[in-house]
Amino acid sequence: MNDFRTPALSAEMDLGLRNFMLGTYKYMMMAMALAAVVAYGFGNYVIKTPAGQLSGFGQLLIQPGTALLLTIGIMVAFGGVGTKLHSMSLQAVKVFLFSFAAVMGVWLSIIAGFVNPMISVKIFLMATSAFGAVSLFGYTTKKNLNAIAGFLIMVFVGFVVMKLLGMFFPSLALAGTAGFIFNLVGLVAICGITAWETQNLKRMYYGTVHDGELAEKVSVYGAASLLLSFINIFSILMSMFSDN
Repeated sequence: MNDFRTPALSAEMDLGLRNFMLGTYKYMMMAMALAAVVAYGFGNYVIKTPAGQLSGFGQLLIQPGTALLLTIGIMVAFGGVGTKLHSMSLQAVKVFLFSFAAVMGVWLSIIAGFVNPMISVKIFLMATSAFGAVSLFGYTTKKNLNAIAGFLIMVFVGFVVMKLLGMFFPSLALAGTAGFIFNLVGLVAICGITAWETQNLKRMYYGTVHDGELAEKVSVYGAASLLLSFINIFSILMSMFSDN
């Protein structure tokens, strides 16, 4: 009897997974749109004066301490929400996603606010292509990426730490060819992490197939995680190519 049920169940699971991932990307796109609107508003009306110079608030935002607080805040927020995901309401998880998107919009206004808009658009398209490729790989590959995920996370944490140290101590900041290679290492690491995150979302879905609300919460939380990965890819590409 199981021989007849298994194909139907498998097809139902595959369709459910497809809808789950499409929903995750839908939430991510909505959050990205909010981040873009916030970035445009802050970049043009808050962090700049009418003369095109940094405002007092803009000066505050570019301080190394702000980047450090943002990094710590992101780690705490994701850790807290991830731990309490089962007990949180769906509405609360959505508030987390869109609040995070708004904060990321402010961050984007800083890293792209003083770059030629055409260059920003080109780098955004590069980031979109890279994100799409590695996320698709994570979705389709049969290889278990857990084996390399730990190593990639350690590499990326080291990359972030060195970036922060370079902001506090400019003598430690890498430039020129060394800086490009350093950024390339960080880019490879975050791309690999993005593929693993996508694959991990599939595993999480299979653990929630009998709980529609939990699946939706996982989808929203996954959208926030993927948005963070995309913004990291975009930020690194900005560092690599915005001066070219």
